[in-house]
Formats: sequence, structure tokens, C-alpha cells
Amino acid sequence: MNRIIITIVFTLFFSNIYSQYNYAKLPLTKSKCPTFIVEKDIIANESIIGTTKELIVDISVLKDKPNRKVHKFYNLTENGIIFVSLKKKTAFKTQSDLNEFFGIKKNNGVYVNGYLIENSDYKIATECIMEIELVEPDSENKLKSKAINVWTLTKEQRINGCEKQNVN
Repeated sequence: MNRIIITIVFTLFFSNIYSQYNYAKLPLTKSKCPTFIVEKDIIANESIIGTTKELIVDISVLKDKPNRKVHKFYNLTENGIIFVSLKKKTAFKTQSDLNEFFGIKKNNGVYVNGYLIENSDYKIATECIMEIELVEPDSENKLKSKAINVWTLTKEQRINGCEKQNVN
């Protein structure tokens, strides 16, 4: 009896350890590009910085996996995150704005570059939207309802990855 209980406890323990490393993403998501987050809550891409460092107030890079319970951006960290503060205002759309535009429930899940945005506080920089696709539920993606996937990456970046960025 004790062996069974110990086995169950260890099984639950190890399954919980490894479950925090799963990312909620659409199938076939294979980008190797970092996520840019501007002013703590606007998802963007490297074009938000432009070609000059004069617009940058602050920049930091997160390469490690943070704790999912503590960091609301956890699901966007598979390829790292670059946090940026800028001297310019960034125009954005909220997740509910996008859902409403596409005629689906305001609180429906929104994906960016194939990764689910797990916190409704995040917005998406309008100048960084390359493409928006409406994803229908199917057996492969296992979605319960339609969802939006916003691409901030070009088709080439989706396939070949992103170049290393140098901000001078």
C-alpha cells in the first residue's frame, strides 16, 4: 500500500514539474523569433524600434523561462522576450477589439505568431501587424471555438527565423 501511495505522489510531483514547460500554441508554430513587448503590455516586432537608438529609453532581454504563475507573459517566452520602452507613443489594438472586428466573442483567445496570449491586458501594436488569420477549430489544433492568430512576423521570418538584431 505504501508503495502505491509513494508511486502516485512521485507521479503527480513529476507531472506537475514538467507541465509548467508546455506552451499553449497552435500546431506547426516553429518561429525562432523573440517577442517584443513595448511599455510592459504592447506586443510588437523589431520594426517598432526603427533604425535608430534615439527612440529607445530602455531595453532588456529575457532569455530564461520565467515562472508561469508569476509572469503573465510566460507563454510568449519560448524564444525569449525583448522588453522596450520608447520615447514615442505606440498605436495598438486590444484583443477584444480584434475579436469584435472578426465577429467572434470579445473574450475569445488571441494568438500572436502562434502563441496564445494568456493575459487580456496585452495589446498588439498596429504598425507591427503583418497578417491576421481566423483559425477554425479542427482535430489538429483542438480549439473549442474560432480564434485569431496575429502575425507580427513576415512570412520569411516565420520560415527562416529572425536575424540577430543590433541596436546601435
